[in-house]
Amino acid sequence: MAAGDSCGFGKLGQKIGNEIVTVVDDPTMRGGYGAYPIDDEGLDVREKTLIKNGILTDYLNHRETAHHFGIEPNAGARAQDGLHHPLVRMSNTMIMCGSYTDIDELAEDIQYGVYACGSRGGQVDTGRGSFQFAAQEAYLIENGEITTPLRDVSVSGLTLQILNDVDGLTKDAKLASPGFCGKGQTVPVGDGGPIMRIREALVG
Repeated sequence: MAAGDSCGFGKLGQKIGNEIVTVVDDPTMRGGYGAYPIDDEGLDVREKTLIKNGILTDYLNHRETAHHFGIEPNAGARAQDGLHHPLVRMSNTMIMCGSYTDIDELAEDIQYGVYACGSRGGQVDTGRGSFQFAAQEAYLIENGEITTPLRDVSVSGLTLQILNDVDGLTKDAKLASPGFCGKGQTVPVGDGGPIMRIREALVG
């Protein structure tokens, strides 16, 4: 972010998503693979609200980047081990839950769409704000009903556009499978959220 190579650069305090979208990064989350008690600069951790009701409210940072932006450091410094320099990293990043009971209620108003579950690999261009990932499972949605299984489904788009096109979230939000953040050194992380309905995305 400090290098200006993020689609969120310069947008602190601005609307970047639908008002139903709130995103937190929480290293205190019990059971989260990215949990840690203090960061690698010795700061106590806390939950960080990155997006609140569609407004970008905070950046993940450490002491150096916090000084650069003139904000308080929020304990985002993480290193693989004592031989590596701490970098700004996510911990357990979650999209918060919404108001829909389940996938069936979310799908009721969809005439034609795709229900994509899980992810296999993927890539992100943080500067352009684009992403692409392959779904572990996928099903066709027709007239509000989940119907035919689909093979080799991938989803791509622009992050900020997708955040604005979210128009439904289920009440139940869960962490997904454990993962790792790279950047030349790996640390354990978690991510997750509710089932999400998006008005428009590129599906192939």
